[in-house]
Amino acid sequence: MLTLTLMEHNFEIPCEASEHERLIEAATLLEDKLDQLPELKGEGKVLMVALNLCYDYLQLKEDTTQYTQRVEQQLETAISHIAQSNTSETPNN
Repeated sequence: MLTLTLMEHNFEIPCEASEHERLIEAATLLEDKLDQLPELKGEGKVLMVALNLCYDYLQLKEDTTQYTQRVEQQLETAISHIAQSNTSETPNN
């Protein structure tokens, strides 16, 4: 169990001890994002931060997918070149 305080509210979060550090990091990030919007209050503030975090997540997910596709293409090209090199080095009988 982990106790976190967010926006002056305490939350008891059931979790494994191994998850504590990441949850504290997430709570710190959330508090930092909330502090960046001093002009908003309450539910509106939380919803705006949630929207921004979701947007960032989706952008990161898209960037990661594109990066993975590029790496896979590079691997396929490298494997193809290696296969061609091995074929051309094999002596004909």
